[in-house]
Amino acid sequence: MQSGELIVIGKDKVVIPLHSFPCAVKCRFTRDLCVIPCNPHHNDSLEYEVLASHHQNHKGFVLVIKWNVSGVRDIVWHVHY
Repeated sequence: MQSGELIVIGKDKVVIPLHSFPCAVKCRFTRDLCVIPCNPHHNDSLEYEVLASHHQNHKGFVLVIKWNVSGVRDIVWHVHY
């Protein structure tokens, strides 16, 4: 199993190298660190996917996590093999 936590702001993404192809992946927001959004019409979004990597530094699979948040948020992720 691999897991971790991210503290994120704004809009960005992270690429995490995986040990092998996972049988299950879970990625979610935890509690808010900043509870008053700047724009009440903005909904925070979180997307993730497992992709094959052909990069010379890591051949195998990667977990790509993308977010778009209005304040500071925590993201936790778990990968099961």
